[in-house]
Amino acid sequence: MRNVGGKRPKPKTASGPAVYHVAQYSLREFLLPKKLGCGALADLVEANAPLHGLGEFTVKNSRLKLSAAVTVAALAGAGAASAADFGAVPYAKAPAYAPVASVIGWGGFYVGANAGGVWAHSEITDVNPYAAAALPGTVTSINTSGFLAGGQAGYNWQASNYVFGLEADGGFMDLGGNKLLTGTGSGTRVGLTSGAFGDFTGRAGITFDRALFYVKGGYAIIEGASSFSTVTGSFSGIRKPSTDSGFTIGGGVEYKFAPNWSAKVEYLHYDFGNTLGYTVFNAAHAPFVFNQNLRVDTVKFGVNYAWGWPLVARY
Repeated sequence: MRNVGGKRPKPKTASGPAVYHVAQYSLREFLLPKKLGCGALADLVEANAPLHGLGEFTVKNSRLKLSAAVTVAALAGAGAASAADFGAVPYAKAPAYAPVASVIGWGGFYVGANAGGVWAHSEITDVNPYAAAALPGTVTSINTSGFLAGGQAGYNWQASNYVFGLEADGGFMDLGGNKLLTGTGSGTRVGLTSGAFGDFTGRAGITFDRALFYVKGGYAIIEGASSFSTVTGSFSGIRKPSTDSGFTIGGGVEYKFAPNWSAKVEYLHYDFGNTLGYTVFNAAHAPFVFNQNLRVDTVKFGVNYAWGWPLVARY
């Protein structure tokens, strides 16, 4: 039927659904009842109003007639486009598990024992000569060697591979030795005596696996180490300090052979300066001054037992 006056031709009355020809396609109208939720849409859409791209909707007797063929085609095209847009989801492999590295633990309290050797050098200066044949300031030098034994206790702090600590060390030094005073005519002898010693040090080190390499230094003290003896009848007494003090510096390496046990080898140099000086008196109580210095080198081996953490995390 031809379109006269721009009006849409009415469909032929038939027992089946009406057929329209829109955009050269046959559209079969289906009824969408209000009880399926289409009532609101039916009320909003103007009767016989064309909706381009989806066919035509016709509202008649409060029922919405939808061009089903165009709707199905549009949905099918949209689904295919969406699938093409998304494409294949890329596969990302999860990163490999990386455990936190750990290092041997050195933190905490420790105690131990040590033993080793000592080598001492001392110079005794006869300031206002006591020796009859000596000039003022005559020097007598002496070298001795012996052993040491003692113990140590301390505390360490650890940050990753770095270790910082405080340590107290003490024991017995075998320094004994003497020789004739230069210029003496009465068998006067000067030298060193053995006795107790101690030191209080700070130390800092770095670990490599089970080994700790460290340096240390601090305050040192030793029991009065100077000696003086004479057979002359003009001697009446001696005045000297009961202890002598100085400093120590050195380093060592310590190896942890069990979770709480370690062994070490350590070198320390002690310098007591001229603190060993003393004064002797003759029969007339006239004073004679002696200045004496002391330097000691030690090498010792030790073992420690620690209360701490066998392992610590390294970030």
